[in-house]
Amino acid sequence: MKKKPFFRFDTIYLLFVFLFLILFVKIISLQIYRQDFFDQLAKEQHYGLFQIQGKRGKIIDSNRDVLAKSIYFYSVFADPLFVDNKNKFAEILSTKLNISKERLIGRLNKKKRRFVWVKRKINWKQKKDIENLNLAGVGFIRENQRFYPEKSLFSSVLGIVDIDNNGLEGIELYYDQYLRGKKGWARVLRDSTSQHLILTPSLVELQKGADLVVTLDTRIQYWVKQYLKETIKKYRAKKGSVVVMNAQNGEILALANSNSSGLNNDKFYFRKNSAVTDMFEPGSVFKVVTLAAAISQKRSFDKIDCEQGRFKIPGTVLNDWRPYGDLSFQEVFYKSSNIGVAKIATTVGYKKIYNYIKKMGFGQKTGIDFPGESQGRLMHVDKWSKTARYIVPIGQGIGVNLLQLVRAFAVIANGGDLVTPHLGKELCAKGLCRAIEYDRKKNILSARVANQAKRVLIKVVEQGTGKRAKIDEERIGGKTGTAQKFDSKLGRYSSSKYRANFIGFIDSSKKPIVIGVTIDEPKRSHFGGVVAAPLFKKIAKKIISYELFK
Repeated sequence: MKKKPFFRFDTIYLLFVFLFLILFVKIISLQIYRQDFFDQLAKEQHYGLFQIQGKRGKIIDSNRDVLAKSIYFYSVFADPLFVDNKNKFAEILSTKLNISKERLIGRLNKKKRRFVWVKRKINWKQKKDIENLNLAGVGFIRENQRFYPEKSLFSSVLGIVDIDNNGLEGIELYYDQYLRGKKGWARVLRDSTSQHLILTPSLVELQKGADLVVTLDTRIQYWVKQYLKETIKKYRAKKGSVVVMNAQNGEILALANSNSSGLNNDKFYFRKNSAVTDMFEPGSVFKVVTLAAAISQKRSFDKIDCEQGRFKIPGTVLNDWRPYGDLSFQEVFYKSSNIGVAKIATTVGYKKIYNYIKKMGFGQKTGIDFPGESQGRLMHVDKWSKTARYIVPIGQGIGVNLLQLVRAFAVIANGGDLVTPHLGKELCAKGLCRAIEYDRKKNILSARVANQAKRVLIKVVEQGTGKRAKIDEERIGGKTGTAQKFDSKLGRYSSSKYRANFIGFIDSSKKPIVIGVTIDEPKRSHFGGVVAAPLFKKIAKKIISYELFK
C-alpha cells in the first residue's frame, strides 16, 4: 500500500513529459515546417496589394501653355474585416461623403473582400473630416485627377477621361496609349489599430505618361470662341463651328464649337466636336472644286448665259439668288451664280468633276488625329442622276464636314498640295521629345491652276459676295456659301432653314492661314456673306496682328 503514492507520482511525471513532448513537437512543426504558411497569414492580415495608375501626361499647346494636367486628390477605401458595425459605418460615411448607404453596405458585405472603394477622389478637407472620425478599417490613397486650366475653352477638342484617368473622348482618347501612365503595384500596410493604412514602396514601379504638345494656340482659340459665341447670339443661330489651319503643313491652330443653348445647358454639345463629326451640304463654298477643275482644262470660257436667274435642268429648276444675264468665267464665281457654275461643270464633264472632288479629299476622312470624324457622303459617279450632274458641282446632294472644306481651300492657298490636318505636334518623355509624323502632303494641283484659282477667290472678297471678309491692305481670298437644309420630314429642301458658310484664307507666302466658318440655322439673315464672312474677318484681323503670325 505504501507504493501507491510513488506510482501516482511516476504516472503524473510521465504524463507531463508526454505532454511536453507533444508541445515541443508542435512548436517545432510551427516554427520550422509551417513557418512560411504563418508568415503569409500574418502578411495577409497586415498587408494588401493595390494597383496604382502612373501619372497621366500633360497636354501642352504650341506656346507651352498647359491645357490638361493631373493633380493629386485622395480616395477613401475600407477593409471590411475591421468594420464591426457595417450599418453604422455606412451611415456615417454616406452622410459625410454624400454617397449611397445601401450601395456601400453591399460592397462591405461581399465575401472575401479585403479592399472596397468608399469614394474616389475627394479633396483635402473631406479627407481631414473623415480622419477625425477615427473609424476602424478606413484608409486613404493619393490618386490623380484630370484638371483643365482653360476650363471649357478646349472642351470639344481635348475630350475627357474616366475615374481611372483613361481617355474617353477627343485628344485624350486618341492619344490615350501615350498619355496614360504605366501601372505599378504597391503594398498597403495596416497599423496595429487598423485605422491608418500606408502605402509602402512600389513592388512594381509605376511610370508617368508622355506629355503631348499640340498645334493649338490658346490665344487664337480664345478669340475664335468669343467671336463665334457673339455671332451665334447675334443671329440667334442653332450652333456654329470654326477651324483655323496652317495651309502649308495642316497644323490646326484653333478648333471651336458653340451653340445657342449655352454650354452649361447642353453637356453633350459641350464636348461634341461638330467641325469634325457633323456632315452637311456645303452649298456654294463647294464651287471651289468646279473652279479648280475648269481652270485645269486650259480652255477659255466665253460669256456664260445665266438665264436671268432661272434655268430648267432635268428633274428641277435651278435658281440664282439674283437674276444674271451674261457673265464672264470669273464673274460666275465671285457673283456665285448657281446656273453659271452648273453650265461650266457640264462643259468640263461630270466625270472629271467627280475625279476632282475625290482628288481634293471629299468623300473620305481627312486623317486628322481625332476620333469620330465623318467621311462625308459622295455617291459614286456611275450612280449620279441627271439632276446630280448639275447640282453636285454647286454643293447640293453631297455631304462634307467643315474640316474637309478647310483642307480643300488649303490646296489653293498653299499652291496645290493636299495636307493632313492634325492636332498632335510632339510627344515628350524622360526629357526627350520626338515629332509626330503624318502622311506627307501630296501635290494634286499645279502651281498654275492653284494660283489662277487663288486670284478668282481673292476677287470674290474684293468685288463679290465675300466683301464683308475684306481686310484693308491684306490679300484675302475665299468663298461664301448659303446652303438650304434638306428637311427629311417634308422630303424636300426647307424654305426657312439654312447653313451660312464662309471658307477663306490669308494669302501669305510665309504662313498662309485658312479659316473655315459654318453657322447652322441663323435667323436674322441666312446668307454666308452676311453671317459667316464678318466672323472670318474678325478672326483673321486678330491673327494678322498676332506677333506669332508676323
